[in-house]
Amino acid sequence: MSPHCFRSRAGVAALIAGCIAVMLCALPRGVRAQDDVDRVVASVDGDPITVRDLKAFAAVNKVALNDPGDLNSPETKAVLKGVISERLLESEIKKYKNQVEDRQIDDYIANFEQSNGLTDAQLRAQLQAQGHTYEEFRKHARLEMQKMLMIQKEVRARVNISPAEVKAYYDSHPDEFRVGKERFKLAQILIAVPPNATAAQIDAARARAESVRNQLLKGADFNALARQYSDDDSKSQGGELGEFSRGEMLDQIQAAVDRLKPGEISPPIQSEHGFHLVKLEAHDEVGIKPFSQVSAQIREKLVGQKAERQFAAWVNNDLVKQHYVETFN
Repeated sequence: MSPHCFRSRAGVAALIAGCIAVMLCALPRGVRAQDDVDRVVASVDGDPITVRDLKAFAAVNKVALNDPGDLNSPETKAVLKGVISERLLESEIKKYKNQVEDRQIDDYIANFEQSNGLTDAQLRAQLQAQGHTYEEFRKHARLEMQKMLMIQKEVRARVNISPAEVKAYYDSHPDEFRVGKERFKLAQILIAVPPNATAAQIDAARARAESVRNQLLKGADFNALARQYSDDDSKSQGGELGEFSRGEMLDQIQAAVDRLKPGEISPPIQSEHGFHLVKLEAHDEVGIKPFSQVSAQIREKLVGQKAERQFAAWVNNDLVKQHYVETFN
């Protein structure tokens, strides 16, 4: 366990590899070789789709495709529809290529690193181990942001979910919001004290912790100050520690957390490691979560579900009409 944490994080390496693999599996297709003689089965705005494209799409999406040359089979028709949709979206995304700035890419990658518990150096090392460059990763991050902008403008912004729909979902899915075990979601800033510290060193660390807390109480961003001041390994994740059950924390940390409401930050808590400023991000008590606590989550879920349906309709109806699509038997 890290000397500065009051609980360790596990399984990070496997998570990193898995997330990077997901991020990179859809890197844009390259230029086909000039001697590619695969049969052309369709085209979008004159751009040919070949049997090889069907095979590649099926492999990436893990779809069984026994005879990609048989355009009358339901499975081949489904894959061809997927490839055509992919080409239509590639064309549409180009409209957003100048709407994503470099600083937004920096933020996107920083959030990706934070949510998956890795540093920039770890990300670069994992990319290199998988045969990818950091610039490839940035390029794909830009593409993902372009996709998000497109979907937000063309689909999600047009989705309406009424308060009645949100309440109805809450009332009809009680088990989804039932908490069987008390959980605390925490973040921290640690001002470390060296072993065998003198009284002066302890007082200096306490004063520094109080200074940081005063900045937080005036509205400073917790994650930003954690990256700047914290001496804990979690600083690279903006101080995020994850979830804890009762009994998994040091006694003095638990006692302080019990006095907090979600969103509040503790006074400096002294331990053998130094002074902890702990933020209670969420507290799930045993029972059914109150509607006020989950209404935003429910609305986001319902928006996502409706947007998914409308996205398919937008691609299959609106985009198809805006492009020239041909299929060949």
